[in-house]
Amino acid sequence: MRVRLASCLAFLAACSAVAEPVRVYLMLTTATAPLGSVTELQLINTSGEDLRFTGDLFNHRGEALGTAGASLSDDALAPGARLALTSAALETRFATEAWTQPAMLEVSADVENASFVAMLRLRSAPHGWTTNVNCVAQGAVHSVEGIDQLDSTYIRFVNTTDERIANIRGTLRDADGDVIGTANRRLLASLQSKAGAWLSAARLAQVVGARWSGQASLYVSHHPGLKLMNLNVIGNETFVNFSCLDQAPNMRGMEATARYSVTFTARWNAADHGTVPGGAHFTTLAGAAVNADADLWVPGELATSGLENLAELGQASTFLAEIAAKTDAGDAGEGITSSGTGATGTSVFELTVSRDLPNFTFGSMIAPSPDWFVGLSEFPLLDGEGRWIEDTGDMGLPAWDAGTETGNEFSLSGTATNPPQPISLLTETVGGTVEFDRGTIGGSYLATIRFRRIP
Repeated sequence: MRVRLASCLAFLAACSAVAEPVRVYLMLTTATAPLGSVTELQLINTSGEDLRFTGDLFNHRGEALGTAGASLSDDALAPGARLALTSAALETRFATEAWTQPAMLEVSADVENASFVAMLRLRSAPHGWTTNVNCVAQGAVHSVEGIDQLDSTYIRFVNTTDERIANIRGTLRDADGDVIGTANRRLLASLQSKAGAWLSAARLAQVVGARWSGQASLYVSHHPGLKLMNLNVIGNETFVNFSCLDQAPNMRGMEATARYSVTFTARWNAADHGTVPGGAHFTTLAGAAVNADADLWVPGELATSGLENLAELGQASTFLAEIAAKTDAGDAGEGITSSGTGATGTSVFELTVSRDLPNFTFGSMIAPSPDWFVGLSEFPLLDGEGRWIEDTGDMGLPAWDAGTETGNEFSLSGTATNPPQPISLLTETVGGTVEFDRGTIGGSYLATIRFRRIP
């Protein structure tokens, strides 16, 4: 697969050898502005089988255009052959009128895992050059022209996912790597699924609050599935795509260990959660980096004596002793504690995880209560590709019932549950008025937690 992707970079085109559709990110029509109307889509069959192609078209707002799954050819395309479709031909095949802003086309083949290439040839003015513009980058673009340059830059943002992307931010850096204007400025408030949006260099200067000379790089906040296209207008006639480049492998996130700043935020308040008892607080947080065998506490299983003491009394010593035993067995790191909070407030601590101990378990008592607590059980800090997560954002912490004491009041005066019950999300009517349903009150969490990786 890696070889095929390299060949696609050489083609400055999109290609596929998997079920994921090939995308054409700047699909124009006979009426598209401002780029011009002379475009041609080329599909090249690089597999060893005959292929038929279908497509789905989305306008700049992410709305479907024309016929879903429209056939792009009448006949199968032989191995090595190419299919050329003009803008007018695409409008006919999708049975739609010409759209007025660039659209995104997703192309699929009828043979699973078949390899093919998509190019989009654009002649943007009567005397301009013909260029292939179907190339995108992720995370950054590196040819943003300054005020002293004859060429103009337009950056296209495309959301290829099925979800809305919010709060797209960026930092502009000059040739020396220095920040231009203000860093981490909001570029787009949101971008709907399958939608696209333009940002010109002139507008970018307004956003960051400064102008620049020469070429600059724009670094964009991480959003999986957000594609960037760096188009420069040469001589007021030709659009050239500067999104294609080769780069060293990104080893960020593949290190043996990672450090995190962890922020626990208590959010227990009357407006969101109804009655808040006097003296409401969260006790000392206690936990550790663990592997999948630590089992300090596991939903659906019985609480250990350490978790029982933590959830009923807010006492962490026995729980920390259990962590120490897991440390000796190689299933946990050293125990970590962090100060508790009131009903609202924050507690911040540092956490180090490793490839051997990549998860985090902790608990904190919801006080006063019979045996209720918030926490995480073996929360993974590695993503699906084996990279350390950079920032989880604020994650809700549901309330849990340790199953060791019975009561339905915000009080320490419960009675022992006999026999003990498995740990479960708290579902209880407290004091006759406060309704917990699977750990939340009306969908609102009593607390959140956030992991931010330390560089």
